[in-house]
Amino acid sequence: MTQTFGKEKRLLTPLQFACVFDEPIKKIHSEHLLLFVGHSNDNTTTARLGLAITKKKLKNATDRNRLKRLTRERFRKTWGSLAGVDVVLIVKRRFDKGVDIGTELDEIFSRLLGFYPANCTLDAHDKH
Repeated sequence: MTQTFGKEKRLLTPLQFACVFDEPIKKIHSEHLLLFVGHSNDNTTTARLGLAITKKKLKNATDRNRLKRLTRERFRKTWGSLAGVDVVLIVKRRFDKGVDIGTELDEIFSRLLGFYPANCTLDAHDKH
């Protein structure tokens, strides 16, 4: 299994992001983060990630970039075990440098994997 983060693993267009935001099948919350989960509308059987990390919530570019790097790393580790869903991560509220955001990411992706393992059918989870 490759550990790269190629185009097949990313949401690329505004329409792909809008589909997840407009009709999520699940929202997974942590204290500072929110993960929207949606059906993959491009007929892929692999999970894809989108990041919507805004300057309004994280003013410092290095903090935004660090969060993106950490998120992509967590996603790469769980990608092969996930069902074909599209996920978008957003920051729901600001956090200080002292917050262990890595632990929150581990928790949120663990919960995602619990809801949507690779061997599940998404129709069974639509009711969550």
